[in-house]
Amino acid sequence: MTASEPDRLDRIEVLLTGFGEDLNALKEQTTRTNERVEIYQKASQQVVNLAFGLILTAALAIIIPVVTNR
Repeated sequence: MTASEPDRLDRIEVLLTGFGEDLNALKEQTTRTNERVEIYQKASQQVVNLAFGLILTAALAIIIPVVTNR
C-alpha cells in the first residue's frame, strides 16, 4: 500500500457515510410527505361527503313539501 491509499479509502468512507445520511434524510422527508398527502386526501373526501350531503338535504327540502301537498 502506498501512503495515499489509506487517505483515499478514508475519503471514500466519508463520502459513503454522507450518502447514507442523505438517504436517511430523504426517507424521513418522504415519510412526512406521504403522511401529509394522506391527510389531505382524507380531508378532501370529507369535503366531498359534506357537499353531497348538503345537495341531498336541499333536494329533499324541495321534494318533500311538493309531494306532501298533493
